Amino acid sequence: MIPSTRFTRRALLTGSTAAVLPLAACGPGAKDASSDLLVAWYGGQPVHDGVEGALDAYRAAHPDTPITTQKSAFEDYWDKLATQVAGGQGPDLVRMSMTWLSEYADRDALVDLGDLVGSTIDVSTLDEDAASAGTTDTGQYGIGQSSITQSCFRNPSLVQEHGLELPDSWDWGSFSEFATGFAEQAGKGMYGTHDAGGDFQLFEVFARQHGTELFDGQSLAVGADVIEEWLTMWQGLRTAGAAPSAEVTAESTGFENSQFATLGSAVTFGWVQQATFYQPVIPDHPLEVADVPGASAGDRSGQFVTALDFWSILSSSPRADDAAALIDFLLHDEEAITSIGLTLGVPPSSASRELLAESPDSAAGKAMAYVEEVAGTTGPPPAPWPRGYGALQSSEFGRLNEDVGFGKTTPKEAATSFLETAAAALAG
Repeated sequence: MIPSTRFTRRALLTGSTAAVLPLAACGPGAKDASSDLLVAWYGGQPVHDGVEGALDAYRAAHPDTPITTQKSAFEDYWDKLATQVAGGQGPDLVRMSMTWLSEYADRDALVDLGDLVGSTIDVSTLDEDAASAGTTDTGQYGIGQSSITQSCFRNPSLVQEHGLELPDSWDWGSFSEFATGFAEQAGKGMYGTHDAGGDFQLFEVFARQHGTELFDGQSLAVGADVIEEWLTMWQGLRTAGAAPSAEVTAESTGFENSQFATLGSAVTFGWVQQATFYQPVIPDHPLEVADVPGASAGDRSGQFVTALDFWSILSSSPRADDAAALIDFLLHDEEAITSIGLTLGVPPSSASRELLAESPDSAAGKAMAYVEEVAGTTGPPPAPWPRGYGALQSSEFGRLNEDVGFGKTTPKEAATSFLETAAAALAG
């Protein structure tokens, strides 16, 4: 029977409740093969509209496969999914993030898609890194929805308005020099860059530039010296006025309120498809998609192209074959590709990118062109992030950067603290 305990995402995935996997439900609410195919995903309204349009196309082509949907904002989605999985009543097909892929896969909550790939699911035309990104040491638990990479978004016209030019490529030293020079030239309240010191996913690029992966299995592979160097660099930028103070950053949450979106900074960072989030907010300032600063100018060794979101099938589903057929449709059908566009990221195949035929001057066109440009020139993609990654990424790393910014701790102390926290989080 289904337990009455309320399962939070943290309780389920850390195993802190008694009712964790296995996932079979014995109560009358358990799903059977006659149930509608339930598809669940997270995102904002553009994502919802895009996926719903793709599912409408599937319903028209497969009227004998009833589909119902479950869509939520990111945080709400994971709490609800954890509760459903604990009771064996989860959806059939889910949008899965690499943040949580290992958590669910290691607890047998996901179907190993190995037998379905090459038969029901065709990945032969997908970008290689996207096709394999959902693979762990024990199997393939997700099919990449997109091909994405970390990138730098720059505002050339804003820079030119203040009599400066952006370099074609840069290392972290020349990036810092530019950010400081821009802030001095532009005046009070203007910054060369937003504060990315708490961005754990951007820090992974920095760590790889130092010759190490961020993780080695279930252990943190990067040393305290690299973490301290990163936090020291961003504290220096804040002190110089090149990045906003901790107080200003705390008041600037979300894309539309960020310094970059309000024309208060010339540079920001993010996953490449986020160019399509920023550009509509600053339509008179065409943004530029460029490399993350390297260990040397032009160095892309720390960057990587991969999929960070997947279509996965829950092991509690009685309709894995139908769910796999839908995955294949979402990846290859022209109506589905057109409806989804870049709402889930840059489409993971050259054919789908060509189908969208975005103007090269549009944000979507620039994002897709950047993925095409850097493919084969970056470092290899990392393995799926380990269990415990979510806690480190969602709060801990950002909190430590904030504490440094507010003067509550030093970069050295914060780096040591992070190693201790990471060891505990990854041991679970």
